[in-house]
Amino acid sequence: MNKGELRKLLLDKRNSLSKEEVLSASESIIREIDALIKRNKSIVLLGFMPLGNEIDLRPLYEKILSGYYKNEFDIDITLALPRVCGKEMRFFKVDSLDNLEKSKFGIMEPRLYSEEIIAKNAHVMVPLIGLNKDKRRLGFGGGFYDKYFGEHRDNTLYGLAYDFQMNIDFEVNEYDIAMDHIFMAKVG
Repeated sequence: MNKGELRKLLLDKRNSLSKEEVLSASESIIREIDALIKRNKSIVLLGFMPLGNEIDLRPLYEKILSGYYKNEFDIDITLALPRVCGKEMRFFKVDSLDNLEKSKFGIMEPRLYSEEIIAKNAHVMVPLIGLNKDKRRLGFGGGFYDKYFGEHRDNTLYGLAYDFQMNIDFEVNEYDIAMDHIFMAKVG
């Protein structure tokens, strides 16, 4: 099966998930990220806004932006989200989810006047469509994450996946980045 057919198959399966399944899976993964945050005194977290039935980290973002981690655990945390700028992806600091705007891809992104964060030693939550047995990511095919993290290698990449997105067999090219860790939630 080629990557295009595989994307369609996996997206159809993801799109068939109920709101309850997405919420439950997202809460499970948020608990893992919460534990990761609490192991650090200072952390840069690069996230993403969900598209369709992707893992939804917005409750975690609200917790971060409310000052919870700073007030309760004295953790300095910077949250940044991606924005597509022409043919490249860049990350911008987020102070409020209300300051996001919809991109041409239908994804909520930070506005351009936000402070750019150059990823270095960041903990990066990466959306995906599938992962092979070597933790290499199948994305939407635009190559934005592969290009960005091909250039910014000194970061820790966490693939956020549903169980059915794991160990997918697809032809890997040299640009398909590998995840360092996987946060996986079971559905169904």
